[in-house]
Amino acid sequence: MDSMDDAQKKPTIRDVARLAGVSYGTVSRYLNGNTHVSQDAAERIAAAITKSQYTPNNAARSLAQRRTLTVALIIQVESNETIAQASMSRAMAGANQVLGDAGYQMVTLIANSEDSTRRIAQLVQSDFSDGYLLFSLSEDSMLANTFASVKRPVVLSEVSERENLPFPAVDFTNTEGQRDITRYLLDQGRTKLVYVCGPGYSPSSNNRFDGFKAAMGDRFNERHVYYADDWEGTSGEMAVVEFQPMLDELDGFVCANDSIALGVINQLNRFGYRVPDDIAVTGFDDSPIALLANPKLTTVRQDSQLHGETMSRLLLSMLQGDIVEPHYVQLLPTTIAERQSA
Repeated sequence: MDSMDDAQKKPTIRDVARLAGVSYGTVSRYLNGNTHVSQDAAERIAAAITKSQYTPNNAARSLAQRRTLTVALIIQVESNETIAQASMSRAMAGANQVLGDAGYQMVTLIANSEDSTRRIAQLVQSDFSDGYLLFSLSEDSMLANTFASVKRPVVLSEVSERENLPFPAVDFTNTEGQRDITRYLLDQGRTKLVYVCGPGYSPSSNNRFDGFKAAMGDRFNERHVYYADDWEGTSGEMAVVEFQPMLDELDGFVCANDSIALGVINQLNRFGYRVPDDIAVTGFDDSPIALLANPKLTTVRQDSQLHGETMSRLLLSMLQGDIVEPHYVQLLPTTIAERQSA
């Protein structure tokens, strides 16, 4: 029992920073031999390390010794339509810009079938890249199991709670964003809401669903949920078809992303319902298609390009030897983009 308690209390960089009265980044630079640390700060950090008995992870810093100057951006998707979505394209563009400015070549790999996933897993095992940016990683997939043993720096696009995937993540405030836009509808007096989920393998999808349930509270009705298998507009259309017998009783559809919401709007229009007069519709992402909807889509805005840029900057800091704590999470903000659909 004592050994387990000791392991749980193992000091971290943040403990050292707190004792020394400096920032996390200053301690990281000190540990990696960076000269941009004042003598006073260095002395306090050294004393804090001794006092806390912190042990640096030398294996993590040694990764910087072997370089290919390539970074692999890996996207795991069910279909190519997801890749074509503007939010993914903007994230890729942001990542590529930051990596290119730092002298790295970004290689994009798409795992959209069993064969492609197997080939990518073999590439990863060959240690062909300096680091990895992982988008939409299914946590129970072959690829996830492969990365459980990878020693190169990895940054996830979504928060993962798997213990064998102890990688940092850059994500959005998905739960809060969906909670806020659901409350936006509730404040209008729209209480009979259907929720259209994204795919269950996606942590972002699950977090957004949590936000909807949190906002609904006692009003939440499991029978008013449509569980989609993907992020595509056809899922929104099928959701409306499934709920057609009770559409006259509903106030709105809250959707896990903009593509699904666009499908909902299109199918409601086909059935003769007016959006938002009869039924309101909201999305999530604020992708360009939000402006193509008729009426224009009220949605949760997230900056996908910033997402890719931030993931790349975090990965670059790790490639330079900075130590990032396991399961470290950086959350980017979301806001409501008010338009005509709600």
